Amino acid sequence: MTDQPTSSLTAETVSAILRDPDSPLYPAQITVFCDHCGFEATRDYMVSDSMASAERLAAARTHLVENEGWQHDEYGDDFCPEHASA
Repeated sequence: MTDQPTSSLTAETVSAILRDPDSPLYPAQITVFCDHCGFEATRDYMVSDSMASAERLAAARTHLVENEGWQHDEYGDDFCPEHASA
């Protein structure tokens, strides 16, 4: 198993990771909030101890941008789908 996060994992993959005693990955809840309205998106992500806090946040942001319509700008701000620019 790799210790790199994946944007979307199937339930079967998550189950296999959790059953693998050699896997460095484990689930962690990460919250990203909209810098416009304060809406919070809390999701479970597979992370490892080797990932810095910024890397874990980047994994959450990537998932939200690619799968849920969020936007992350060059200033480090996050915007929910309602407030993401068109």
